[in-house]
Amino acid sequence: MTLFILCICALGFTHWLSPDGQNQDMSVEELLQNLKTKHYTGKPIDLDLEEVSIETLFSNLEKFSGISFELSPDVLLLSKEKRTFKFNRVPWDKIMSFALKEFSLESVLKDGAVYVQPRKDTTMQVIREDQLRMHEPFRLHPLFIVLIVLMLAGGATGILLYKRKDITKQKALRKFVIDPEKADEVMKKVRYLFEVEKIFKQEDISLQSLSEELSIPSYQLSWIINKRMNTAFSRLINSYRVEEVKKRLASPQDVDKNILDIAFEAGFNTKTSFNRVFKKLTRMTPSQYRQRYRPKKTA
Repeated sequence: MTLFILCICALGFTHWLSPDGQNQDMSVEELLQNLKTKHYTGKPIDLDLEEVSIETLFSNLEKFSGISFELSPDVLLLSKEKRTFKFNRVPWDKIMSFALKEFSLESVLKDGAVYVQPRKDTTMQVIREDQLRMHEPFRLHPLFIVLIVLMLAGGATGILLYKRKDITKQKALRKFVIDPEKADEVMKKVRYLFEVEKIFKQEDISLQSLSEELSIPSYQLSWIINKRMNTAFSRLINSYRVEEVKKRLASPQDVDKNILDIAFEAGFNTKTSFNRVFKKLTRMTPSQYRQRYRPKKTA
């Protein structure tokens, strides 16, 4: 009896795992229903991706879910736009829902796979700065062929009809059209939050949380930071955190303070990321910086 039960469990476990060892806990139809109802039943996962494209994110979601995702050409345009995704024990379909909302995308069923495309109801206003197109050769409408035959056979004059089909892969740079005064106002608020309220010290700060704080869509905030402040959101956060650490390493009040404690208080959450970012921005390790600018102890 015990052996029978173990065999049943083994068969169930084998069915539960996908070929690469990941859970296939729902069908494509169930996933689309979960995204629609915001009732997430996917397996909770840990995801820590820093400065990756939307294409890389969905590639990771494919591994976790076993479901195939196909990105439309317009979505692939976002591949140059890097974001940081950090989730701890969050259902993978909820992470996907967050990504769709963050990039103003939607998912539909197509040939048994999940097809990801820009949301049809999006209110984003865009202009094209450049456009490259690839065209198929001209295809003749059947009526055109008939007319050619009639012209050759009877010498009659026909009307040229043709149908030209374009399969376009747009490799266009896009930018959001935002009122300059509104952009300036948002920039002032961002600098105030970072320089006065020092919100960069929050470990869980994200583009989404900051956009909610400013009551502005995340895609508009991302455009302002990238195009008007000439930086990326992650670099903006890290630059303020590093400046805070530099200030404290050179402060007499923190002369005996542990460097890692200072880093954590400035908003960094791992020693590895702190050391990497600090050296990238200062060309020195934190220890080298403290040694060079270490103040004398106050009496």
